[in-house]
Amino acid sequence: MDLGDRASSSPPPDFRRRLHFLRKSQGAALSAPLVGGEVAEPVAREDLAADPPRESRVEVMDDKPGPGPVSETSEFLFSFGVIADIQYADLEDGYNFQGNRRRYYRHSLLHLQGAIEHWNTEGSPPRCVLQLGDIIDGYNAQYKASEKSLELVMNTFQMLKVPVHHTWGNHEFYNFSRNYLTNSKLNTKFLEDQIVHHPETVPSENYYAYHFVPFPQFRFILLDAYDLSVLGVDQSSAKYQQCLKILKGHNPNSELNSPQGELFL
Repeated sequence: MDLGDRASSSPPPDFRRRLHFLRKSQGAALSAPLVGGEVAEPVAREDLAADPPRESRVEVMDDKPGPGPVSETSEFLFSFGVIADIQYADLEDGYNFQGNRRRYYRHSLLHLQGAIEHWNTEGSPPRCVLQLGDIIDGYNAQYKASEKSLELVMNTFQMLKVPVHHTWGNHEFYNFSRNYLTNSKLNTKFLEDQIVHHPETVPSENYYAYHFVPFPQFRFILLDAYDLSVLGVDQSSAKYQQCLKILKGHNPNSELNSPQGELFL
């Protein structure tokens, strides 16, 4: 969902089901809609209750009905904020590629400010905030405004009183190279848990993935979804050619950025 598109006022059913393993007998509660729409409240919060029985953890992706009401005896442990697809650009409102959904490029910054104000004033502040990618819109590259727009959004994030973990989406790579992102403020690997890596598993400098523990027994893992991609990669590199071969082998469209005829998981 894009912050340029309208979003529903409540988390989708599959999102609630995936929180099932946290809700069991102890429970968990959502205090606001899942972020993703410009008009909807762009704040999500997961209030995580006491650690569930070990055997219930295997039910993260099950197809059981959503959990019932949260137990009144649930013990509040911690919360975290989530925001995604801000896609800021200093542009007038537009539409998505299908032309059927309005996008509010400039207005998205107001939603970010509102989310930050919400998190900063909560009685029990979140331990951290996850920014799930597409922080500025790809149109910024067309108008040579990528760095200016990113700086504006990052300055807004500085008002947040808790750590923010950034992930990279396709719009990051529409605007910047991987090398640029690695050396930018969007690289928050310095927040990673300090662990000793085995020499054979040490990731390359440009591989953007890490994990951290905001609360005992809860580990968050951020993955590099564009490790194998033609986006943000030097076209003269061997890795670009490898990724291009994979892409052409699975996408028959002449326009490789087109999903037409493709199946989605």
